Amino acid sequence: KNIKKSKSNLYVSLRNILTFLVVIIVIIFILLFKSMSSHLLDSNAYPSIFQDPNYPELVKKISGAIVGMLPAGLLLCTSVSLAVGVIRLAKRNTLVQDEYSIETLARVDILCLDKTGTITDGTMTVHEVFEYKNPTNYALKQIMSAFINAQGEENSTTKALAERFGLAKKIKHCAIIPFSSQRKFSAVEFEKIGTFVLGASEFVLKENYNMIEREVERHSLDGYRVICLGFTKEHIVENTVEASVVPIALITIKDTIRPNAASIISYFKEIGVGIKVISGDNPMTVSKIAGRVGIDNYYSYISLDGLSDRDVERAASKYTIFGRVTPNQKKILVQTLKKEKHTVAMTGDGVNDILALREANVSIAMASGAEATRNVSNLVLMDSSFASLPKVVQEGRRVINNIQKVATLFLTKTIFSFILAIIGILKGYYPISPSQLYLIDYLVIGIPAFFLALENNNKVVSGNFIWNIFRSSIPGAIVVVIEALIIYAFSSANHFSDETLSTLIAVCTTFTCLMVLARISSPFNKLRGWLFLVMMTVCVLVLCFIPNLLGNIPFWSFKTISNGQSLGTIELLLMIALMEASLPLMLVVANLYKWIKTLIKVTITKLSDLGDVD
Repeated sequence: KNIKKSKSNLYVSLRNILTFLVVIIVIIFILLFKSMSSHLLDSNAYPSIFQDPNYPELVKKISGAIVGMLPAGLLLCTSVSLAVGVIRLAKRNTLVQDEYSIETLARVDILCLDKTGTITDGTMTVHEVFEYKNPTNYALKQIMSAFINAQGEENSTTKALAERFGLAKKIKHCAIIPFSSQRKFSAVEFEKIGTFVLGASEFVLKENYNMIEREVERHSLDGYRVICLGFTKEHIVENTVEASVVPIALITIKDTIRPNAASIISYFKEIGVGIKVISGDNPMTVSKIAGRVGIDNYYSYISLDGLSDRDVERAASKYTIFGRVTPNQKKILVQTLKKEKHTVAMTGDGVNDILALREANVSIAMASGAEATRNVSNLVLMDSSFASLPKVVQEGRRVINNIQKVATLFLTKTIFSFILAIIGILKGYYPISPSQLYLIDYLVIGIPAFFLALENNNKVVSGNFIWNIFRSSIPGAIVVVIEALIIYAFSSANHFSDETLSTLIAVCTTFTCLMVLARISSPFNKLRGWLFLVMMTVCVLVLCFIPNLLGNIPFWSFKTISNGQSLGTIELLLMIALMEASLPLMLVVANLYKWIKTLIKVTITKLSDLGDVD
């Protein structure tokens, strides 16, 4: 409960954008209302602003500014895209318990794997048994059978042991120490016989470990899990075995590596995700298995047994394979990697993984694992195979890349509305009314956003979400503002009416936004090509057959339908020139950032060569 839930970059970015807009819209509304009121309303002639005949026009223009700054539908589009991802992953045996984890997994650069149940399929078989001097009157098969019955546990290790030694023998016991990942062993005290201890050799034998150390290391280097059965005549006291324990048998267990493990590891290597294996087993055993599935630097391993928290933190980025890891050490490893600005995903199936899973940016549980582990995880692999993870990454990429495209459409309108509102505050006039945004809202944003957000997109995710969308939104918004300023300049020189001014800006803005749609749809495929063509065609038809939608000047004629005004040659040529220049101008503005960035780099390099800069 003390561990805070990780927030996705997409969630935080959208929240920050909306929070900023809520604040800025209130400020803009107050300033714009004050400025336009002084220009449009006559406070001396009417006792109330509501009685002024220009008040409806004032409300309409201010509404145009406020509505324009709202990215209406962006959150809905994001939610729909994530929901579609959840449904698609459900069909691939992946249960998504936090929809934003889809996006976060696509940004992961460190994947922490547990050996058992992830790289291996969780099934084990006893490979070989090496017996030593047995001071009891019972055969090893009888001891192991009675030990398993007394413990009453059911896990992959006990299943493998039961398959080899059976469950026929039962001996009355008087004390039990259940297995835990913290102590690495379990023990049973049988009446009139003594205490048997089973687990990791160095934890079972302690000071007597040197008796079989070389054999344990030899089998571990061959990739086998090695457990030791030890014996002492002393009693279990307060859930511990303090007496000296001697080895009775050494049992090597073989893990079954998943058939697709190597290909999945290869996929993550190709997309630049680092792999770290965290296990409670002997690090040499884990290293050997990691090498078989192609994990880079598998030979870089360390045992965390007995290490302080500070030592664990130092080892986090230095090593690839971590053995003899306790649950708390797993958590420390994940915390340290996050402190080093990594986005960390953690897989696990046991209760001992819960602390690390809760700490990770994305937690992934196996359905075959503990119920508590599944409950705290963001994703649950229902077939208990991490072969589904590449599909999750691909869904995350689709969501992020497509939402970045869609957000460009929304924020282009938001940014140019904001800048025009600033100009409106200075001039006391805002040129666009809400109805003049209909074509942009429906034909540039609404309908295209739905299709663009749901198409496949496996492009590598890079950069910060907010910076990416602002960098792609600013060129179109700047072009709209430039066109508006040019129209303002011509209006001052040629005395355009307010209706003509508003119509010219609305038509040019709509066409520029269509060019933004063309730019983010490039390179065109069949879907994006037809989508742009249909939206452009519908836009032209609407302007032709509903001429008063963007103002009183019909798109195709020199005469208006509503009041007999005429569109002069200057206005028509200006509108055509600005429409033709919108796309080239947008590309120039878009490349300006790259040119400035390159110029700065070249300048610094030249100065460095001259010795002026360190």
